[in-house]
Amino acid sequence: MTDQQPERSGSTAVDRFFAIPMGLIGITFPLFKFGTESVRNSLGWPCLGTGIALTAAGLLYCAWSRRSPGWGGLSCGTGGSIVGLLAFARYGPPW
Repeated sequence: MTDQQPERSGSTAVDRFFAIPMGLIGITFPLFKFGTESVRNSLGWPCLGTGIALTAAGLLYCAWSRRSPGWGGLSCGTGGSIVGLLAFARYGPPW
């Protein structure tokens, strides 16, 4: 008989942390696309800013603790940059 081991999902605590800012960054698309200017200013920009700030905090934590940010950190950084630049280019600054 062979020894069976449970399957591992491959996600780490760091990857699970980056799910939070990715969710915030992901929710900004419908807020910007389908929302009015007041929705963009009251919900869209704060969600995007919080997602980018949490991503930066997570990346700094990974750098200081010498952990790898993995795919979660890479996707958050890339997604936040692209969404932020596109939103800024299309709708202008939030102020």
